[in-house]
Amino acid sequence: MNLQAGQILADKYRILRQIGQGGMGSVYEGENVRIHRRVAIKTLHAQVAGKSDVLQRFEREAQAAGRIGSDHIVEVLDMGDLPDGTRFMVMEFLDGTTLGDRIVKQGRIGPRDLVSIMSQLLDGLGAAHQAGIIHRDLKPANVFLLTRHAGRPDFVKILDFGVSKFNVLSSDEMSMTRTGAVMGTPYYMSPEQAKGARAIDTRSDLYSAGVILYEAVTGQVPFNAETFNELIFKIALESPPPPEQFAPTLDPAFGVLMRKAMAREPTERFQSATEMKEALLGWARDFDARGGA
Repeated sequence: MNLQAGQILADKYRILRQIGQGGMGSVYEGENVRIHRRVAIKTLHAQVAGKSDVLQRFEREAQAAGRIGSDHIVEVLDMGDLPDGTRFMVMEFLDGTTLGDRIVKQGRIGPRDLVSIMSQLLDGLGAAHQAGIIHRDLKPANVFLLTRHAGRPDFVKILDFGVSKFNVLSSDEMSMTRTGAVMGTPYYMSPEQAKGARAIDTRSDLYSAGVILYEAVTGQVPFNAETFNELIFKIALESPPPPEQFAPTLDPAFGVLMRKAMAREPTERFQSATEMKEALLGWARDFDARGGA
């Protein structure tokens, strides 16, 4: 259902303008007219709104955000039904850009400039993992950089937990991510995710964080292909090209860190978001001590 400027939902949310649209739905800027708060309102397109798996994904996004309770996870404020019965979600309004758009605009981002962004991302991921939730679709487009928050620029908010896996829920709920179902955005999948393995754990998200690092530093994803199947095979069976191949001046110690994050075997990766964050901060301290050289 397309919403129009001035339209009121649930007697309290006024639609101001459309701010985004994708294959699944649209996002609008709105206002809670009772407390005069800007909000973002997410709706599903009519052609997918009746599909049970889409509705489950939509509601899981709201459930995940509420369970985690981190400042680095976008806050979901409310859910409701449109006049045609379609669900809508009300979220905090975010003013800024995505890391994906930042990479496109700049081409490449220096490793030192990434440390603050990635540290915040890992704080949010760590909180999700502590809550028993694996994101499963981490990518630059799902990393939002607020222009300013609490006096801090580039404050990170993680978006879209719609394909997340809830480790602490019942077996019926877990079956939504059944064995053999490839879920998430292919370029950022871990090898075990690409294989459709049942035993996906938090280290899969850390692999995806490594891919984000790789793309930000080199300007391209580590694996590309002409077909979906070819891409999946590459992710599952090959090691990424050395990032130094595309960024010749990359600090070797940072290259080592990236390779560990993207190790094909989960046991060879960072074992927690905290461990990966500490490695990044340690590299930054050493880099600064060497005078940025």
